[in-house]
Amino acid sequence: MMNDPIYFISDAHLGAGSFDVEQEKTRRLLAFLRELRGATPLLYIVGDLFDFWFEYRSVILRQHYRVLYELTRLIEQGTRVVYMSGNHDFWLGSFLREQVGVEAVYGALETEHHGKRLFICHGDGLVAKDQGYRLMRRILHNPVNIWLYQLLHPDLGVALARVVSHLSRNHTLPEGWHPDREYRELALAKLHEGFDGVIFGHSHCPDYQTVDGKVYINLGDWVTHFSYGLLHEGRLSLEWAK
Repeated sequence: MMNDPIYFISDAHLGAGSFDVEQEKTRRLLAFLRELRGATPLLYIVGDLFDFWFEYRSVILRQHYRVLYELTRLIEQGTRVVYMSGNHDFWLGSFLREQVGVEAVYGALETEHHGKRLFICHGDGLVAKDQGYRLMRRILHNPVNIWLYQLLHPDLGVALARVVSHLSRNHTLPEGWHPDREYRELALAKLHEGFDGVIFGHSHCPDYQTVDGKVYINLGDWVTHFSYGLLHEGRLSLEWAK
């Protein structure tokens, strides 16, 4: 229905932590996805659901089976799932589209729901000092590099990807750079352009700002905060999972 609730999540980084951490994180995410069955027409995954995702010609990562199953069930019951590529989503291939039913989006998305004009983006590479992510994205999305990576044995490819993901999470921020502040300023500029809502992920820091009835939300993460965005009856809010 036109005003049914729409949900937004980002930055679960499934596969990044220890076994116990991943078990708890996955348990909470699965419970959340089950609660959405029949309750929403649309779920946006605003990047980095997985700490690493790459599709070989005939192999996918088995540790994500339960999450993929719940996404499939959700889609089968009428929910669109739109996956917006993040900086850890190195290569979203055909498996998610053809076997799960997820719709992949690369870059920012301008859309309208509940009469609200929204700007939705994971957020990597948007601010001026985020040059490292821009360079990494150009390298990893190069068709030649993708072809070469497919030649690696999956066990070796996954091990290498985990090293890259670890470096991406633990890089040193440039001196004087305050990413939360810069993303907030960027969002406010988008609101001034005429958007009614701006939704980012990437920083892992939940944020909620209002300007003249317009809203900026940073979705936080599903690593420590378990926060998500909700659009219900024309109102954007930041919520926390149980």
